[in-house]
Amino acid sequence: MIKIFRAKNYGCLTGIEAHLTPVHAFIGPNDSGKSTILRGLRTVSHLTLGKFERIDGDLWAPFDPGIEENGTTRAGDIPGSFLECVVDGGSYAVTLRRGTVTEALESKSSKVEFRRTWDDDGIFRHSETIAVEPVLGQLRSALMLRFDPDALRAASGLIPDSQSTGFLNDRGSGLPGVYFALRNRGDDAFNAVVEATRKHFPTIKTLRLKAVTTNTLELEIELLNGVRVSARRMSEGLLYFLAFAAIRHIDPPSLLLVEEPENGLHPARIREVVRMLRVIAEEMGTQVVMATHSPLVVNELKPEEVTVVTRPSLEEGTKLTPIKETHNFEKRSSVYALGELWLSYADGEFENPLIKGPDA
Repeated sequence: MIKIFRAKNYGCLTGIEAHLTPVHAFIGPNDSGKSTILRGLRTVSHLTLGKFERIDGDLWAPFDPGIEENGTTRAGDIPGSFLECVVDGGSYAVTLRRGTVTEALESKSSKVEFRRTWDDDGIFRHSETIAVEPVLGQLRSALMLRFDPDALRAASGLIPDSQSTGFLNDRGSGLPGVYFALRNRGDDAFNAVVEATRKHFPTIKTLRLKAVTTNTLELEIELLNGVRVSARRMSEGLLYFLAFAAIRHIDPPSLLLVEEPENGLHPARIREVVRMLRVIAEEMGTQVVMATHSPLVVNELKPEEVTVVTRPSLEEGTKLTPIKETHNFEKRSSVYALGELWLSYADGEFENPLIKGPDA
């Protein structure tokens, strides 16, 4: 598990230190840096075993690591962007400068630095003699999700047995293929999702997979009266629920990054989705980090699991404040649920009434 995430000169993150929990949420105004934190976590996790390739201009594969078109860091200064994850038993840090990556790995028995270009394999591929597994095991993969209903509705192909079961991108493309793989792998995963869906959507009888072409499928539900509804006509709330329900049964990443899990969901379903994410953390050992604007999401979390993100000025950059360290928190939290506390004192700009008090 990532205990501490540090970032410097990375986008709007001029210098932050985030203390994380197994399930954690970043809250705060728009354009404060929440998404940048998630992107930084994704980039540093990918660099442990992967590489980035520039496709054309500002386009990168498999995703944008956070550098400008000319190959310098977003901040463009000499020190470069710095990202670090502190985990149980060690740490892994990268400095991104002018198209190069300098890695620093520290475990209980080793301390190694390695420099490479963006399109070269990482330190774990080149270091066969150092004790990297304790660190690698906690940073082996990151999955970022910001579900889009059009992507979830779209037909998709099958997932070969030789490939891991998962979405095709962070928007949730490939959901029909995921469910086809779950149905065919011989355990109770598919039936478990159907039962959960029936519980929360009582007019549904079952979930089906309809062949659209010889090699593509789309989701379909059958109602209790026998009527079948294609994914193109499903509600966004149902699509989001099916997408989140599938996460528990795909190949588990070490880190799950979720943008606004509340999107498109009824308030009661928001509670259920957060509970799903907590089960994923507890049963699969996957750390879950969210960026949210919903007090209903925050209501399902503990004080130590919530950090307020603000951006007082361009020069100062992003600032982090654990919600339990905000003004008069103990007294306020005795009156309000956690999400309502945030909603009652947030101003949507700098959150000064929440962080510093009503007279700030």
